[in-house]
Amino acid sequence: MQPYSRGTVRLANGDPASAPVLDPNYFGDERDMATMLAGMNIAREIGQAPALAPWRGEELAPGPKEDSREYVRRTLASYCHPVGTCKMGTDDQSVVDPDLCVYGVDGLRIADASVIPAIPSANTVATVYVIAERAAELISSR
Repeated sequence: MQPYSRGTVRLANGDPASAPVLDPNYFGDERDMATMLAGMNIAREIGQAPALAPWRGEELAPGPKEDSREYVRRTLASYCHPVGTCKMGTDDQSVVDPDLCVYGVDGLRIADASVIPAIPSANTVATVYVIAERAAELISSR
C-alpha cells in the first residue's frame, strides 16, 4: 500500500486530444519487489499450516518450477488507486494550491485523487469524497 517506486504521467505531444504517456514503473525501486516476495512467502507459510492439511493440494501458482520474481512481474496488478499527478501544496513540485486552484491557470480547479500529495494506506474513495466536498464549499462560497 506504500510503494517506494514512482511512475509518471506525461503529455505525449502538443495535441490535447492525444492520450497521455503513462509509466507506472512498478518495480523501479527494488524494495517493492522484496515486499511482494515477502508477502508471497507469508501466503505460502499460511497455506502450509497444519490446520489446512485436510484441504491442501499442490501449490497452483507460481508452483515449484517458476521463478518467484518472474511470477510477481508477470501477474502484478495495480491496486488502482494512483494519486499525486497534480500534487496539492505550496512547494515548487505542487500543481494546485490548498484551495485546489491550478497554479498559473485562472478559474481551473482540480478535485480528484490526483491532488493527494502522498499515497494513503487506505482506499482513496473517502479521501476523494473529502476533496470533492471541499471543492464544492470553495466553489459555492465564491
